Amino acid sequence: MTDKNTGRKNKSMPVDGADIDLATKMLRTYLDTQDINPLLIALETLKTEPDNEAYQTEVINAFNKLRGMQGAVLTYAPYLNIFISDDPFEDH
Repeated sequence: MTDKNTGRKNKSMPVDGADIDLATKMLRTYLDTQDINPLLIALETLKTEPDNEAYQTEVINAFNKLRGMQGAVLTYAPYLNIFISDDPFEDH
């Protein structure tokens, strides 16, 4: 079930700073950072306060704006799947 405030599938699942760090490292290594820079910035901000719902929402919004790059992002940073809505037809 998706939390209406954050868009996260499972609100009880904590966001882990070490996992965010690994995700950003993988994304910077394997993808063109110009294509995903807003997501990287949002992840770095979230890493400072992993439980901050506003920062979590920024990550979700940045990911949603990637459109065609979403698959590549999830390939190299599958941890980010915790932020994805389970409703593929949801309006953004």
